[in-house]
Amino acid sequence: MAAEALIAVDAVSHHFGAGQLRKQILFEVSAEIAAGEIVILTGPSGSGKTTLLTLVGALRATQEGSLTVLGQELNGAGEAALVAVRRRIGFIFQSHNLLDALSVTENVTMGLQRELGLSPREARRRATEVLGSVGLADRVHHHPDQLSGGQKQRVAIARALAARPRIILADEPTASLDKKSGREVVDRLHELAKQDGTAVVLVTHDNRILDVADRIIHLDEGRLSSFTEAVRASTQSLLSTLAKSGRGAEVAKQVADMPPARFTRFLEDLTGEAGQLLEVMQLGADEAFEVLLAQLLEVLTLKVGQLLDADRVSLLLADEARGELYSLVTQPEGGAPVAIRIPASTGIAGHVYRSGETVNVADAYVHPLFNRDVDQQTGYRTKSILCVPITDAQQRPFAVMTLLNKHGAPRFDDRDEGAVRDLRSSIGVVLRTWHQAYRTRRLARG
Repeated sequence: MAAEALIAVDAVSHHFGAGQLRKQILFEVSAEIAAGEIVILTGPSGSGKTTLLTLVGALRATQEGSLTVLGQELNGAGEAALVAVRRRIGFIFQSHNLLDALSVTENVTMGLQRELGLSPREARRRATEVLGSVGLADRVHHHPDQLSGGQKQRVAIARALAARPRIILADEPTASLDKKSGREVVDRLHELAKQDGTAVVLVTHDNRILDVADRIIHLDEGRLSSFTEAVRASTQSLLSTLAKSGRGAEVAKQVADMPPARFTRFLEDLTGEAGQLLEVMQLGADEAFEVLLAQLLEVLTLKVGQLLDADRVSLLLADEARGELYSLVTQPEGGAPVAIRIPASTGIAGHVYRSGETVNVADAYVHPLFNRDVDQQTGYRTKSILCVPITDAQQRPFAVMTLLNKHGAPRFDDRDEGAVRDLRSSIGVVLRTWHQAYRTRRLARG
């Protein structure tokens, strides 16, 4: 079941000023953000990011289009309805808006008592807990004028988190924080999103925290553009951060938990993005780009194995210069990828690569083309095998996908073959993107 959409923006436009001074800031912006999702909004200064954030937060009146937040249509809504929505949103803005007359704890508890009706004791307990989670346990009795700019920002963040809102809207939340403090804050936001189903929207120029996002969307001159344009806007730092984020296991789990229909939609979306990225091949010289795509292919092959009950799934890419097939992803269950190189002129995989034919056998050891050397190298015992070609844009095989050992059955059946044929075209687009990046980087190295 798809997660509930807490924010739905549909063709929203916004203007400032009137008459000859009227200037359009947003142009028919549309987006949905689901419960538990972290979305980072990027774009140059003046692109409309903060305006969009304040519209979603019911801090400005929606002028054109539909904007539904927590089930409430904001366009045309009365002040009482807007206030009710605001009370369920946590705001983190660059201006801290702390009251110097109150202690740090009192700044946090004030909203808890007024908006949530908590007792003073419960409000203090929750405030102390969340202040500790952002590294301010030793500052709970201080006043804002006794704090640094970064510490004030963390108080503002704690105030937003303490109410356990359904939505958090943050405008440059790490701008005044050092690397360690910024990481602690975004990890806390990540925890809140995944454990409590909070939707988080972050406006940021801080490339150190881009890896926390489930999605990155880009605003430029008031218009939303695709991930590819976001990559173009901040190429090297964005890709390096994503590729080295260390969240591969989490991505793998999310994909593994997808039901088949949702995984199919995910592949369709991914295929579109990969096709666009093929047009941006100056990125291919970046090793991080290659690593990112390799991680993604690893996740996809694991999912294919799950869907078709295969014990192991391998992707073998042709190295024409060496006359070899080499493993891009060969995943034993629960283990790390295994590096394999085999002659392209031998074995079942070599035959499929050369002929473009699918091979499906119940017992690999009785097949005349089966190469036992790989089993001997890895200690694996291959039984049933389904091997299919993956073709380039001209329908020429350039890789093969191999599924080994069908769980609970002597062999892969016709339905498995059909499912693999349906999936391989989408995986092939991502694989071609990786292959092009690999060749581009190899040429760049000389």
